[in-house]
Amino acid sequence: MRRSLIFFVGLFLFFFTPYASAATWSPAWEQDVGPGYITTSPVSDGEHVYVRTSGFWTGEERPEVKAFTHEGVPKWTHVSPTTVQHDMSPLLLVEAGSGACGQWPDLLLVGWANGDFTALHPSNGTLVWQVNTTVKAWGITGASMIDADNVVVPTREGLMQVCLASGQKNFEIQLSNGWRNGVAKQGETYWVGSETGSLWGVHSNGTISSSVNLSGFLRHAPLVVDHRLLLHVQEAASSSLYVYNTTSASLGLIATLGGSPGVPLQLDQTFVFGDSQGLTSVRCGEQCLIADSLPTWVNGEMAFVSGNQIFAPVNTLEGGWMTALLNETGEFANIELFSTPYDGYGTSAPHESSSMLYLGNDAGVLMAFEREETTVQEAIEASEFDGMALLGILGIALVLAGSAAMAKRSRMNEAWGLLSFSALVIALLMLPDVSNAWNDVLTEAPSNPPEEEWDPSWPEAWLETQVVVFELPEETVTLGGLVGHTTVWSLTQDAASQLEINIVSEDTSLGLYLTSINGTSASGWEYAINGERGNYAIDVAAVESTLVLRWSLA
Repeated sequence: MRRSLIFFVGLFLFFFTPYASAATWSPAWEQDVGPGYITTSPVSDGEHVYVRTSGFWTGEERPEVKAFTHEGVPKWTHVSPTTVQHDMSPLLLVEAGSGACGQWPDLLLVGWANGDFTALHPSNGTLVWQVNTTVKAWGITGASMIDADNVVVPTREGLMQVCLASGQKNFEIQLSNGWRNGVAKQGETYWVGSETGSLWGVHSNGTISSSVNLSGFLRHAPLVVDHRLLLHVQEAASSSLYVYNTTSASLGLIATLGGSPGVPLQLDQTFVFGDSQGLTSVRCGEQCLIADSLPTWVNGEMAFVSGNQIFAPVNTLEGGWMTALLNETGEFANIELFSTPYDGYGTSAPHESSSMLYLGNDAGVLMAFEREETTVQEAIEASEFDGMALLGILGIALVLAGSAAMAKRSRMNEAWGLLSFSALVIALLMLPDVSNAWNDVLTEAPSNPPEEEWDPSWPEAWLETQVVVFELPEETVTLGGLVGHTTVWSLTQDAASQLEINIVSEDTSLGLYLTSINGTSASGWEYAINGERGNYAIDVAAVESTLVLRWSLA
């Protein structure tokens, strides 16, 4: 009997000693792209990685866009000969496609401080088309966005919409002066901030629909949360974090934060903001509330690496990239500093592509790192423990010690009872992680191709994009042309926001599930991807770049 108990204790240790997957990055190559700075994130596709230089140009040098292979071999350079101001507009890669205004090849879109907006061939850097905009001290410095077969560009004085196929302007509207001001879409409205304290709403047909007075400058794209917008507004010596309800046209203050805010991040319903005081995370449900904060100094872009690890450039002389895991409750964990040989001032986010990580900062060196996956048994080899993990290890140790003491006193029934009860408790605590692990192992792409769900009446511009269908009791509502989403939840949120459909979710021990759409709950909602019923929580169920997601009553 005692041998059986010892055998069971061994199995208990084998299965319940915690493991973790740790990603380390080793230098692969570097390229000096100076004399300018790297102020915005590199981007990459299957063939190349692209980076742009910025600076205040007084000599013969001028800003450039450069392409390298993933092994670091230079391929081409495109120079803007008339730009002399800082180029801060992020690069934007667009895959080949077609729409109402025609067909276009793969494009690399570049906004310039001299007011030009250019589309380049990613393969060789040659010009496809070019559009000119107004310059007042500088031209285009903000982040553009793709909307179906158009690109929407914040200009120095307003907003323009351009056909991807031809470069023809659909509209250009004058608002007020902007600087690094990105654009977001909610429903049929584009939202963009300015340097004059205004948040502008512009209908997709080019007419001004609304204007909201803010307390300062808005230098990022508004973050869309259903019928609300999150706005990190820069003021004289601090910043204000607002939530704007586009339905009731009401503006509410969430918090007063540090000065010089950066470009925020979004992961489902959690948002991360950076400024001169540090990082702040916000969780949005019925209300948007502060979840956590982390002291540092971040005034530029940030990025998620390996899912939920934040990389934020530290804009100080010592520099580096602050990294932290963003957990399910919006708290920061595993906080570290990622250092390179060229640490210093920086505002550029890293870019992750496959097993590579590309970084750059004001030093003007593009650095490539390669991921090395290692698995460590935390209970034996880890030098630092998460607080809850440490409590778990202590609890297991106490249980085993107590069982051994009972067995030594021939109290075998009590020993077995204690072990069984402890195993049950641990199994229940591990249930969400086990569910997610099985999802990662067993989830396969739907075997049905998207064409089987395709409706011939849908616009051709929706081909090879993500399409969402809501089968509501009163009508069926469809939206396509969506791109870039990796989970059912992210895709559903975006579609519901643009269609102004209210959705309600419930966070359970097994993950996130949708309980109500437009006020209808009935017996619940289920989703299907390309006609195949989904089996996993919406926040972990992966989606491909081309699919039809259909929501219907269970």
